[in-house]
Amino acid sequence: MEWNASMAEWYAENYGEYATNRLAVDALEMPSDGVCVVDVGCGTGTALRHVSQRTEARLIGVDPVPRMLEIARERCEGYAIELREGSAEALPVEDGLADFVFAFDSYDNWRDQRRGLAEVRRILKPTTGIFVVVKDADVPQGDADAFRANLPEAGFVVTRETTVRTDDASFTLWLCKAESP
Repeated sequence: MEWNASMAEWYAENYGEYATNRLAVDALEMPSDGVCVVDVGCGTGTALRHVSQRTEARLIGVDPVPRMLEIARERCEGYAIELREGSAEALPVEDGLADFVFAFDSYDNWRDQRRGLAEVRRILKPTTGIFVVVKDADVPQGDADAFRANLPEAGFVVTRETTVRTDDASFTLWLCKAESP
């Protein structure tokens, strides 16, 4: 799927406030302050807005689609969220900055998933950073298996896998940590 301005508007209208973002953030144990969260494929910024209601954090949203970032800027007005244009394969974030990196329903849209995983590892804090991946429950099992298969090569291990089913949404959440070199 090629993301462009019209796709961004369609997504924002149909999924921009999707419950998965809120429910996934609520399922995380996050410190009360002093963390940095980077959302790769941040869309409308919904997940970061939810994080801002739970903790004092540095929040950075990255998305490759300029129109999506415009929509996010509108919806994130009044929130302390930095929005940056960039792709998963070339994240505009400093090395070792992030305590958490989110990929909420974005991983399958990365053009080069192996390169994206290497970038996530680069921006995570080396020993404590956590990569949080969320995939809708309607994602075929083969896609989830392919995701899991890419993790060891990138130096990640799954520390938690949880399936959440509510009236609002169904998804799987993975917490991944970088293995020691």
